Amino acid sequence: MSTTPTRNGETKRVIPVAVQANAAPPGRASLRWLAVAPHRYFFFLGMLGLTTASLWWLVQLWARALGAPVALALPPSWLHGWTMANGFLPFFMFGFLFTAGPKWLNVVPPETRTLMPSGALAFAGFALALAGAHVGTALVAAGALAMAAGWAALLWRFFRLVRASRLDDQVHARLVLAFFSLGALAHPAFAWGAAQLSVAWVHTAEMLSIWLFIAPVYVTVAHRLIPFFTASVVPFLDAWRPLWLLAAFVSIVIGHGLLPVAGVLLPSKSIQALRLAVDVAGAALLFFVAWRWGVVQSLRNRLLAMLHLGFVWLGIAFALYAWNQAVVLLDAPAASIGLAPLHALTMGFFGTVLLAMVTRVTAGHGGRTLAADHPTWVLFWVLQIAVLARVLVDAAPAQGVWLTPAAIALWCVVFVTWAARSLPIYLKPRIDGRPG
Repeated sequence: MSTTPTRNGETKRVIPVAVQANAAPPGRASLRWLAVAPHRYFFFLGMLGLTTASLWWLVQLWARALGAPVALALPPSWLHGWTMANGFLPFFMFGFLFTAGPKWLNVVPPETRTLMPSGALAFAGFALALAGAHVGTALVAAGALAMAAGWAALLWRFFRLVRASRLDDQVHARLVLAFFSLGALAHPAFAWGAAQLSVAWVHTAEMLSIWLFIAPVYVTVAHRLIPFFTASVVPFLDAWRPLWLLAAFVSIVIGHGLLPVAGVLLPSKSIQALRLAVDVAGAALLFFVAWRWGVVQSLRNRLLAMLHLGFVWLGIAFALYAWNQAVVLLDAPAASIGLAPLHALTMGFFGTVLLAMVTRVTAGHGGRTLAADHPTWVLFWVLQIAVLARVLVDAAPAQGVWLTPAAIALWCVVFVTWAARSLPIYLKPRIDGRPG
């Protein structure tokens, strides 16, 4: 406690912020708090989408395992791929984009209320597509198009922020805007694929979502933030993030996504060899960067370790993709590990970094300590077990009958619990009494 002079020459007692944070009443939960800051509203929608998409897939897998599959208007794996890529991740990204983006660009952030209708439209599209799959493909297509419309409106708002900025360094913001725009194309592609029951269009939507949107956005944000977060916590480590590294990150993920298309249009051993070279080089670069950024040193800080170990999963995914590509070149299909690389990427990289980054933003913008508490740390390790279980499904197919449902069950334990702990925070004022 300290004293501060007033205009009258008297003194008054000032309570430090840390004490205020501990003493502040929790406040009453109310939906009106969602309009206070963009991250509150979009993280709230993201949590709802995450739990809904995850529990829906849990029901599908366990129903199939029990011999009573749920009837759908289209293959459940199609909807699973689209919802797990687009049903929640973009909402978390929009929350981060409209919270950190204005700071990156040094512009006035938009009022949350002006963003809410577009976010609601996008979420309604997701819900319609998921529910409509039990009725007919027309509803799935309509849901995907509604999501596309909501995205377009939100991207236009972010484009206006970028255009208003006068900063010289807009590289990360402009890249994120470009990748979001490519991701928006996935929704009409999926809508057409669902309406026509076209495998080619559904796979195109998957490629756009994962390799031209989510993965490039993730590596762009990682390039900007992981070195910065680490240097502020770990002594003797600098915030190493040269622009050539960002170019390399973007090149390997987009190259991996586009080369299969080239392989279809121009099938040849040369294209296959180039795909292998990209995956091997990508894995080597990512493991080197993980070491250079201080993955070992980060283990002393739980929240930082979660972020770094999540990034390591990207290197693992590329190494597994390289294995599968080598199997193709050697014509040894029995050695293939199937979808293991995809799940190392989506569950391991996307899922773990999501858990780490949103936990950090939720704590920081909620007036809480930037740390992973014991329950969050336990959830992090349960998630790692879930990822390993799903990766092993393709490495040991005989065990897939029980490993696949077990993996999604563990995934749901992690993220339903995480959502249950996080959602009330968005519905209450900051515990330190500050705005936001």
